[in-house]
Amino acid sequence: MDGLRQLGSTPLRVTPIGFGCWPIAGVSSLGVTEEASVATLHAALECGINFFDTAYAYGYDGEADRLLVRAGIPKREGVVIASKVGQYFDARRVRHIDGRPPTLLRHAQQVLRRLGVSAVDIMYLHQPDPHVPLAESAGAIAEIVRRGMARYGGVSNVDAEQLRQFVRHCPQTIVVQPPFNMLQQRCLHELQPVCQEKRISVVGYWVLMKGLLAGKLPRDHRFDPRDKRLTYPIFQGEAWQRAQDLLDRLREIAADLGCTVAQLVVAWTIAHPGVSVALCGAKRPEQIRETAAAMRLHVAPEILQEITLLADRFRNYFEF
Repeated sequence: MDGLRQLGSTPLRVTPIGFGCWPIAGVSSLGVTEEASVATLHAALECGINFFDTAYAYGYDGEADRLLVRAGIPKREGVVIASKVGQYFDARRVRHIDGRPPTLLRHAQQVLRRLGVSAVDIMYLHQPDPHVPLAESAGAIAEIVRRGMARYGGVSNVDAEQLRQFVRHCPQTIVVQPPFNMLQQRCLHELQPVCQEKRISVVGYWVLMKGLLAGKLPRDHRFDPRDKRLTYPIFQGEAWQRAQDLLDRLREIAADLGCTVAQLVVAWTIAHPGVSVALCGAKRPEQIRETAAAMRLHVAPEILQEITLLADRFRNYFEF
């Protein structure tokens, strides 16, 4: 497969767009069905995507992992699977962060059982636990790798100093997963010096900012009151209007290129020199087909620069 990117200094080679399994977990996305989710996973494969990102807490009871199995993805040759440990939902569906080593090891074992594999390619710490020294959590990820439950380690949702500390205690770390999109770039910029020094690849999530940057929500869109996006400031008030100002210009550029706004945004993201993989979630086949097409979209350097300058005019307002 052409266009694959190396993760760290390892033999792992993945597509620049990865499939993020959070939407199919059915926790925060509305209208998720098992049949549509399996069809979406099959569509991702058909589009050439070979990198699938899941987690112990993607679902109240392992729903994302079970859908991956139903779609036959863990058994597919050439597929790279990453998972995360250290978060879970209790019986009341309340989310908890738990970075204690016994918990991380137990989660890893359960992930492997769910997926029906002896090891995943990457096991992340999902998020630092403020009540557990990061060194202990990192050591547990290193132990997971040493036991052969994962080929490599990773960490998500850390700052630059936390990443340095994590790597000291888990030298098998090859990837870091921060939020990254046009409107949220600060975290990546802070991590880049450490990533370059340690040869750590960046796998960005929230690339389309929970659907906002797909450009399909008009200014007068009325959200379902149950939609959890309403808990984010960017989906309300003046921030929402400013985001729509940005999208108006992106719509014009996309129309000139004969692509969708989502494809333009994803193409800009994977062209960013600090990003190895952009994770794109989807709950319907047509969604992942649309974003996966960005892997084949050519955007001239001067257009990419124009988009970068445009985003810079807006993003300081939205960083959170």
